[in-house]
Amino acid sequence: MLGTALLLYLLAALAGSLLPANQNWRSPDHGVELFVETNGLHTGIIMPLWSDVYDWTPLVRPAHLTDPSQYGSHILVGWGHEGVYRNTREWRDLRFSDALSAVFGSKNVLIHVDHLKYPQAYPHYRRRLIVSPAEYRKIASAIAEKFVLDQRGQAQPSPGYGKKDLFYRSRGHYHAFNTCNNWTSDVLRQAGIRTGLWTPFQGGVMRWVPESPE
Repeated sequence: MLGTALLLYLLAALAGSLLPANQNWRSPDHGVELFVETNGLHTGIIMPLWSDVYDWTPLVRPAHLTDPSQYGSHILVGWGHEGVYRNTREWRDLRFSDALSAVFGSKNVLIHVDHLKYPQAYPHYRRRLIVSPAEYRKIASAIAEKFVLDQRGQAQPSPGYGKKDLFYRSRGHYHAFNTCNNWTSDVLRQAGIRTGLWTPFQGGVMRWVPESPE
């Protein structure tokens, strides 16, 4: 029974990653430069910390880092299950208790923010994505709304993996049908950008981001 359920899940994931949402979307000739990145497990969206379209600096501050010199020109942002995020940088690190919680659902979710300085595209794991200012505004607003703010309206960070990344408490409910990778596609899809209908795994996200923009 469990094997059948797993097989159906994997088949649905394959179908969802192959079927497009916003099929007629095309990247504009001029717009905002973003990137979509994968580490083989999690995907995230790279955005400029500041642009004429959106300013992240009031929410993601240099003072949040123990070494403010690591504050970047861009941020890589992802969303996911707290236990998996904190304990699983690679598949081999995954703990059974975290996997079980992730499958059946948890409201303990985090936003992961990694600071980068002038990122460049790399075909296998970081791909360039040009979007219109209106599309980027939708992307940034959807992500910003996930941050849990304190009474002063500020996001509260906690330590990440190293000196230049942090976790922030987030809104949302993680489960097998709403994964960190599906979150990435959801943000893009809601902004009108072409992606897969349902992408629980990183490969389903990355297949819709060409190695070079059209």
